[in-house]
Amino acid sequence: MSGIDRNHHCVIIRDRGKRAVLSVVTTYNLSHCLFYIPVRPYWLWSQTAGQERITELITVIFAYLHQVVDIPFYAENGTFMDCQYDTLENWINEAEYENDNDAEEKAWREHQEATLYEMKRAGGHIMPVIKNPLWLKRMEQIITAYHHRDNYELEWEQLANDFLQLYRQYPKRSVSDSIRDDLIYPDEEERITVEQYISFYWSDRDCFQDELMDMINCSFQEIAVQDEPTIVHCFDTLPDTERKDFDFETRLFDLIERLRDLLNDYDYEEHHPTV
Repeated sequence: MSGIDRNHHCVIIRDRGKRAVLSVVTTYNLSHCLFYIPVRPYWLWSQTAGQERITELITVIFAYLHQVVDIPFYAENGTFMDCQYDTLENWINEAEYENDNDAEEKAWREHQEATLYEMKRAGGHIMPVIKNPLWLKRMEQIITAYHHRDNYELEWEQLANDFLQLYRQYPKRSVSDSIRDDLIYPDEEERITVEQYISFYWSDRDCFQDELMDMINCSFQEIAVQDEPTIVHCFDTLPDTERKDFDFETRLFDLIERLRDLLNDYDYEEHHPTV
């Protein structure tokens, strides 16, 4: 079956104490998409007077994604994104500049160093906030109290309510709950893991974006298997006709993309204001 459709794998599963069962393992085809959530727009809002409403709204969304969905934060030691930024920083520190007296080259290096400083400073402030369980407890209160005043705020209101509905329906569901690397190509040691393609990161608009994406894409090109959400259908029981396969994952990935787009829109406007 997997030869006909790469998302379906026919396997025989045997749990301890149970007889072997013919099963179909279905994977959610992510098409090698990256779900990276930019943090800099949120940081800019949090540092701007009069932006408390949107800051609180994004805070509870981030708290849910980090605490419940278990999306790693770029400033956490040892995470995939933390290692990528460490590599970039080492490249900058080790770079040999041909002409240290060149004003343009010097300005670019100073800009890179300033970006790294801001990224680390922001990460140190944001990480304990989104880890605080009090923000998760206030999620429903903050979202239901948020009422839009224009079309842009309406998009945020709708997005936040959709996140709240997902949390209500799946209050303990994380992004890795449906990953079964023991069933799909279990002998493959090199795999693209969940934390590598779903993460908070600094920005889609900073001076490191091109280098960061090139570095990640190059490392992923050498790996044949990506861990994807999985559903197992066993043929020893009747199928649940009311169950929606990958309902949580489909909604979550759509919400992350909407969140990313709204954050990127603000980040772009902040650095490319309309004349």
